[in-house]
Amino acid sequence: MEALETLDYVLHIINDYVLLQILGIAFSIQVFYILLFFVKAKTYPKAKTQHRFGIVIPARNEADVIADTIKCILKSDYPRDLFDVYVVADNCTDNTAELARKAGAIVYERTDNDPKHRKAGYALKYLFEKIMEEHKGYEAFIKFDADNLMEPDYISRMNDAFDAGVKCARGYSNSKNIDQNVVTGISGLWYIRDCRFASHFRSAIGQGTMLGGAGMMFSAEIIEKHGWDCLSSSDDAEFTMRRLNQDKIKTMYVKDAIVYEDQPSTLKDTFNRYKRMAGALHSLFYTQGIKSLGLFFVRWKWTYIDMFLTLMFIPVCVLMCLWLPVYYIFYLIYHGIMEMKFGIFPVDANGMEFSNFYKCLKMIGIMLSCAFVLAFILQALLAVGLEHKRIKAPVRKMLPAVFLFPVFMIIYAIAITLGVFSKPKWKQIKRNTSTISIGGGQVAAESAATGGDEVAQAQTDADGGGVPAADNAQGE
Repeated sequence: MEALETLDYVLHIINDYVLLQILGIAFSIQVFYILLFFVKAKTYPKAKTQHRFGIVIPARNEADVIADTIKCILKSDYPRDLFDVYVVADNCTDNTAELARKAGAIVYERTDNDPKHRKAGYALKYLFEKIMEEHKGYEAFIKFDADNLMEPDYISRMNDAFDAGVKCARGYSNSKNIDQNVVTGISGLWYIRDCRFASHFRSAIGQGTMLGGAGMMFSAEIIEKHGWDCLSSSDDAEFTMRRLNQDKIKTMYVKDAIVYEDQPSTLKDTFNRYKRMAGALHSLFYTQGIKSLGLFFVRWKWTYIDMFLTLMFIPVCVLMCLWLPVYYIFYLIYHGIMEMKFGIFPVDANGMEFSNFYKCLKMIGIMLSCAFVLAFILQALLAVGLEHKRIKAPVRKMLPAVFLFPVFMIIYAIAITLGVFSKPKWKQIKRNTSTISIGGGQVAAESAATGGDEVAQAQTDADGGGVPAADNAQGE
């Protein structure tokens, strides 16, 4: 009995004074960003000079979407003689390369039989080596994923930022199919919420943010110096941290550069996406993340702490999934037995007995209902209210996603935890058929379901065009 009492006391100290404090630190900065939702993001003045861009796209078996993406880029309002589109067809078994050439891209085909090298990072490394060897004169690059669409002024907006001195930037992550179903709605809201709250505020105070793979812009000087040196499954986050830690380059947010991604439309695909990224992000936290924390005390710039806390969400998810259930189940069982079987109750400062069992149940109920369920519903609802014009979907169609947003957080945490302890492999996903409004016109984005039976076909909706934020289908 004494051993159990000692164990209960030790676990209580660890939980209340260590782990809950870590969770509080991790989430407090996000709450801070949300409370300052009214702050306006920085805007960049019209560029005095139009710079030369190389547009790069890694693609593996993307025959369903690659042509639409290239055609959308080529319809940009930026002078056609000042940008070129490059595609690396990476270990493709379909006609991605042929379709990309017909659409107007310069295409390189890469074959690498090493399974460890079948990642977007290795494809980009190969592509940049070819570009720097054979095509000179670019001042900056923009990386798109194979499923992306973008507003016609995307390159122009990035040129404004580049001309203002920005060396690395991301745009506003929107979605092609946010109103396809509740799954795409929740997934799309996740990215829109991050842009509207965290990235807006960071931009307003001149701080850096974390890159997303879609539409990331960076100076050609970086490639000339390092080549493409980010080879993990989360190469965009790795690029952010390497540039910050090694080169003192912050990733800035360009709110008016809008890119659209295809969201996975089933729970299975959504779960697999985050599971795939988890291992790389977990490793990145313990390398570049910890390094960033140390550099804060050398350079005294808030961005270093901010990026450390952003990556810290990965181990925090693991803690939430592993420690919290185990601890509170033990706590309830132990105190339930003590109180109900042996009649042993703790005594408060006034000498009155009370039940730890029911006190814990009440606390869990309050925490889940207020600090978790209600908190995430309110921030999702606020994001929809603030960004409904950009979402391009009726608010009523977004309400199921808003109220089920807390469920996404549970799925996200579980997927991250499983991903940390496993080595997910690359899997082809189906693309979705949707019609969205871009630059005042309708753009049809089609996919022919090439990756198994995991994703239901999306349907064109006449009363609202979805527009998504998804991840790179290259995967691992």
